[in-house]
Amino acid sequence: MPTTLLNVGRKRGFSLLQSAIALAVMMVGILILVPRMDNIIEDAWRAHVKSVGSSLQTGVMIFRKAWMTDKNSTLLEGFAMNQYGWPVPQEPDGMSGSGVTTTLSCEALWNSLLDIEVPTLTAGDNASADFRVEVVEGHCRYYHRASGDRFYIDYSSANGRVSWNIR
Repeated sequence: MPTTLLNVGRKRGFSLLQSAIALAVMMVGILILVPRMDNIIEDAWRAHVKSVGSSLQTGVMIFRKAWMTDKNSTLLEGFAMNQYGWPVPQEPDGMSGSGVTTTLSCEALWNSLLDIEVPTLTAGDNASADFRVEVVEGHCRYYHRASGDRFYIDYSSANGRVSWNIR
């Protein structure tokens, strides 16, 4: 029984015109997607800052509630609170005041209030850290590194206010 070739005379692949049209469609798709990817990344940074800010706020409220209900609570051992019951940074000399004076004290406060899965923090220019800390007008400011320090979280130990800038 003779074998017949079914594909005799058929062309394989795309013509030059078909390839050009496919390439044009892909380019239009890329032109639409690239700006949207930037927005998606920035939205992720905003969500990260907001999430960490909310966690910091929750930590502040937990310690304040412990202070209000039982000032001798074991939760408060080794932790500094101001006269109104807001967590304040423990200064390196063991003293604590009502305001913030050093980035080291802000780092300690960050690590105390964010107990589990703490984002990395630096007082310098460590590019691999999630956040960078500075003392600004007597309160702790935590800049989000991936956003180029545009987004940040503030903590005021005078009134326990945690706020974030994600604009």
